[in-house]
Amino acid sequence: MKLKLIIFLYVFCILTVVILTCNIFAQTTFKENVTVGTQAGYSVITGYYSDSLKNGFYAGFFSIVPLSDLFMLTGVLVYNRFSLASSTNSSMQSFGITITPSVYYALPYTFTIYAGAGMSLQYYTLSAMKTDAYDSTTKTGFLMNAGIAKSFYERTLIIAECMYHVTELSHKNFQTLSFTVKAGYQFALHNPEYYISQEAKKNAVREQTVQKLFNTAMDYVQRKDHVHALKSFQQVLSLKPDHRESLQYVAAISKAKEQYDTAGMLMRQDKYFDALPLLSLSSQYIAEAHADYKKLQNKLRPQILTLQQKAIEAFNNKDYDACISIMNTVLLIDPDDTVAQGYIVRAKRIKETIQKLQ
Repeated sequence: MKLKLIIFLYVFCILTVVILTCNIFAQTTFKENVTVGTQAGYSVITGYYSDSLKNGFYAGFFSIVPLSDLFMLTGVLVYNRFSLASSTNSSMQSFGITITPSVYYALPYTFTIYAGAGMSLQYYTLSAMKTDAYDSTTKTGFLMNAGIAKSFYERTLIIAECMYHVTELSHKNFQTLSFTVKAGYQFALHNPEYYISQEAKKNAVREQTVQKLFNTAMDYVQRKDHVHALKSFQQVLSLKPDHRESLQYVAAISKAKEQYDTAGMLMRQDKYFDALPLLSLSSQYIAEAHADYKKLQNKLRPQILTLQQKAIEAFNNKDYDACISIMNTVLLIDPDDTVAQGYIVRAKRIKETIQKLQ
């Protein structure tokens, strides 16, 4: 029996070495580490054999190999011992190897939960101390498990697990419900240069995605589709929170929305000249504002002559600031008005000359 146990331990060690064909470096994250360690637990017998066998303790070794961001593979070598209910001098022992594919999910504070289902290979022995009777058999089984893991001290992993296992024994189902505590040590799957290169690849992919999203957002800006433009810029910021151009456009579009809302309120109060500059600013990003701005320009175009006369009168009275302000309003109505353009240039030059003489 001891020889068989030694053989099982030897096989398990060989399998672990094969799986761990990697360099051992400092810990990175759970998904990038192989964990090996020991485990101990308590098995509760359920079903047909619950009356003939007592619950038992078990111990063994385990390894965890993450395969991707969601899937991992667990291998276990475990020894169980169950006493016969009718005789404390007789016992049933088992040596088992289990392979369990599982899904896992990383939680905050270095917690990880997982659940899976797999297969087992069990070697059972039954011995009676007084009669020296001995029997053995090898069976396959099915198991389901779920657990929670917590990382400590950078490389140490503590796991609490619950497992249901069923196998055929003497043409009956042998069922156990086990509660396990595991302690393992984590080994990095690759060397530091690998993680640096992987991070560089991720950053390159992220930059490409950011650029595509930014180009899409700029297309929406050109079409004055502020809703989709804002959403695209926010997607850029979700990947790269410090993206300067996106931050600027988000601020500009948000301000344009406020200006358009204010302009709408002023127009409902017939304050068209107050709404005019707000519509002009918001029309750069908002299609509706652009359409309303064009309508208001057409509505106020007949008043251009009156505004020009007021501006010229202010110019003649040497009120150059008033002249510039009124002529700027004219340009908001008709950006190509040459009279307004000329008087603004003349008024600014005169103001600059007066300031130099003072």
